[in-house]
Amino acid sequence: MDQVAGDSFLVLIKNIADSAEQAREASLAIANEIRCILTRPFFTESGEVSVTSSVGISVLYAGLYYASPEVIISAEQAVQQAESAMFEAKRRGRDNVVLFDSQITRQARQRINMQSSLRKAVANQEFDLHVQPQVSTHSGDVVGGEVLLRWMHSGQAQRSPADFIPVLESSGMIVDVGLWVIRTSCEYLRNMLDQGLWTPDMQMAVNISPKQFHDPQLIKSLEHSLKSYDIRPDMLTLEVTETLLIDDFEPVVDKMKKIRNMGTRFAIDDFGSGYSSMIYLKRLPLDILKIDREFITHLNSDKETLGLVEAIMMVAHHYGLDVVAEGVEKREVLDILRSLGCEKYQGAHFSMPVSLDKFQRLLVA
Repeated sequence: MDQVAGDSFLVLIKNIADSAEQAREASLAIANEIRCILTRPFFTESGEVSVTSSVGISVLYAGLYYASPEVIISAEQAVQQAESAMFEAKRRGRDNVVLFDSQITRQARQRINMQSSLRKAVANQEFDLHVQPQVSTHSGDVVGGEVLLRWMHSGQAQRSPADFIPVLESSGMIVDVGLWVIRTSCEYLRNMLDQGLWTPDMQMAVNISPKQFHDPQLIKSLEHSLKSYDIRPDMLTLEVTETLLIDDFEPVVDKMKKIRNMGTRFAIDDFGSGYSSMIYLKRLPLDILKIDREFITHLNSDKETLGLVEAIMMVAHHYGLDVVAEGVEKREVLDILRSLGCEKYQGAHFSMPVSLDKFQRLLVA
């Protein structure tokens, strides 16, 4: 076993089986056992913490994947294949095990091609921002919005953010694109302020990826954008996910405090979807908690989910946080959220993400 990066480890198991098929079955079994062990909650000074893992597997005796059972790949190839499988496991979501196959190679080539297209998109300004309204559960008024990145690929149909945003993140392009998102969001706010459509108590939410958050120029760029468009910092909310908290917790908190001292607010996005420990809500300089849509979708049909959402809201309110529910699609779900004291929601029940022009029309409707 060897540590190959900050959060990546390489495990070599010799003589695991006598055939490729047996090796496949045995390696999957061992990988899933490792995954189960790693997902067990553990305790730190901060409280209970749960983590997930992404496991990629490569079989050196590769007869399963090649025409000849005599083919045996090199150690270097095995490591490359295991890394490719691990990245595919991450792409599929947390807590996955993936065994390398030829399809992963094709997908890797597709990602390389997409990287090339994205670099052209950055140069050609092919990105746009849509806004999803955030609505008061009590008054029904639009009280803010979340800007969401869209890619108009060379005049073709929009590409799914789920496809291209992970590529932006892994390639590092997310830093420059993310700064453009902040700057353009401030431009949107100035436009609506000048038209009298935006009031001081409304906030625009912007997603900040872990890589962008760790950019040394983030604070300076944020200050410059706010100043350039004369935007009050408290009109902007930065949304971070729980993955940001995995490494270097204290430096993350320190940087969040510096930004929050400027007046900009913080929301924790997709709460409950992965690494969360409710003790984070006490230690992090947060203003808003956004409950993951997976919980909201089943709120009216699953008593266990209802109890969990109610508990999350109680803890959030105890720490003085507003709660935003994501993915609200049904009136019945909205009624439950209102009864639980949820302040805001967003979702198809009111509106999907729309262009700035359509969002402005919703503000005056």
